[in-house]
Amino acid sequence: MTNLRRLLSYIAPYRWRFALAGLLTVLSIVGELATPWLFGLTVDRGLTSGQLRPVIFYASLLLLMQILRSSMGYLQWIVQHQVGQDVIRDMRNELYSKLQALPTSFYRSMPTGQIMSRMTGDIDSVLEYLGWGMLVQFAAFVSFFGTALVLLFIDPGLTLVLFIPLLPLAVIVFFFDKHIGPAWEKVREQMGELTTVLQETISGVRVVKAFAKEGHEAGRFGSQNNKTREKNLARARLEANAFPAMDLMIGLTFVLLAWHGGQRVMNGESTLGTFFAYQWYLWGIIWPVRFMGWIISMMRGALSAAPRIFEVLDTPIVNQDREGAIELPRLRGEIEFKEVDFAFEDESERLVFNGLKLHIQPGEVVAILGSTGSGKSALINLIPRFQEAKTGQVLVDGHEVRDVTLSSLRRQIAVVPQESFLFSATVRENIAYGNPAATMEEIIAAAKLAQAHDFVSELDKGYDAVVGERGIGLSGGQKQRLALARAILMNPRILILDEATSAVDTETEHEIQQAMEQVMEGRTSLIIAQRLSTIKHADRIVVLKEGRVAEEGTHTELLARGGEYAKIYDLQYREQDEFSEQILAISGQRAAAAD
Repeated sequence: MTNLRRLLSYIAPYRWRFALAGLLTVLSIVGELATPWLFGLTVDRGLTSGQLRPVIFYASLLLLMQILRSSMGYLQWIVQHQVGQDVIRDMRNELYSKLQALPTSFYRSMPTGQIMSRMTGDIDSVLEYLGWGMLVQFAAFVSFFGTALVLLFIDPGLTLVLFIPLLPLAVIVFFFDKHIGPAWEKVREQMGELTTVLQETISGVRVVKAFAKEGHEAGRFGSQNNKTREKNLARARLEANAFPAMDLMIGLTFVLLAWHGGQRVMNGESTLGTFFAYQWYLWGIIWPVRFMGWIISMMRGALSAAPRIFEVLDTPIVNQDREGAIELPRLRGEIEFKEVDFAFEDESERLVFNGLKLHIQPGEVVAILGSTGSGKSALINLIPRFQEAKTGQVLVDGHEVRDVTLSSLRRQIAVVPQESFLFSATVRENIAYGNPAATMEEIIAAAKLAQAHDFVSELDKGYDAVVGERGIGLSGGQKQRLALARAILMNPRILILDEATSAVDTETEHEIQQAMEQVMEGRTSLIIAQRLSTIKHADRIVVLKEGRVAEEGTHTELLARGGEYAKIYDLQYREQDEFSEQILAISGQRAAAAD
């Protein structure tokens, strides 16, 4: 019931319209209760009189009542659907806003498919019930008890006889309600698993094709699809067992009416008009009972979906603005890590950083090196607060990053991640994502600096060309250059490059590097790179090991020490360094020959 109360709380802002829909429902049912009575009068006072005038009079009243009832039903349907759509819009917005605010650790533990299932299928289940199922349920109760009172007033003896089949019907409804809820919960969970497989396969379609695993993935999807089928069939079996049994009890009610009610008419204890009215009234008892199983199934579906939605909404937001957080002024770009301890939430016992100390001067270009798992990405994620330090301080211009607002902090930091994500929008919109007010001239200038202008100009519509989902129509190098242009356009005080040139060839990287020297001038830049050419241009190289700074200095200084950097250089960079020099020499020879 807690989930139901919480769902109902979303109706509170629209309670007056919801109450209006309820009132219209009651008026519509009052019309339903009056209609059989008027029909009975048409038979008893119209047809039995042998005159046309009373028949026309009562038939006209009957027509008027039907028009009024239909009008009430139409208005009620419109109002309740408006309320339902408003409620679901609010819930979707709240859920989406929460997903935007949740830390990256949430996405490490929650598969994308499960998130999509909650955002679509589960929300739709709630919409079905809150949008119109709840008022249908209310109408069913009003109709059942209202009709029962009218029938008891018309003929108490006959009514009590007809209620006999309703007792086993109540038992059927009780057991159906008991089992259909868990069945719906299993369906919802399995739909999440199916959506996860679908999302992974579509996102990783290139990998699937590269390894010729289409058959394997089809089998994996087919397996989850079969499980979904079995869960739905199990639910359907419950409905198949319950609904025909309900229909049987309803049929017995009509059998009793024909037998017992017919006898009372023939014995003169009741009129023919009353018999026909009674038959019509009986549907006011039958449809709520018949619909009850379906409504319960719908309600249970919504109540099974609700905890999955609330699980996301109740997830605590770790990195949010503290009370009293201040707006960060324009930065110079100084960064300092003071005795920082850090661990991922799902591995809280394993410290990535243990007393990390590092000071970066404004405008300094620093390359971060280290073996896999040394914390390179964690270090740069702590600055814009994508992750939170367990202890210690992360400072920008002397301000603890947790004491300033997230928006004012992140507006002054541009991040170019290793995997360059592009939206399904135009090239211009992708570049201007962080600075929508930028002029076309500024966008083109940023693209030129990122060495993206030439290939963009060759596209059919240039900067107005629509990039496919996740930039699927572009090469890896082209996507990275657009991501660089997006960062450049923000004019950040702190620039973070997380292997941002890993997908471009050596010659293009050299061109980007020359352009980036202009971009990085006067602003603090942190670089994680696999290419030695990028590292060499840094003012300082910081080597991480076992949660601390192992050594730092320039390329020449660190090689001379023969320490951790020299080991990494010999293992990873020496051959790359020699090969890059050969490539650049050949490029220089070609350029000279062309001149």
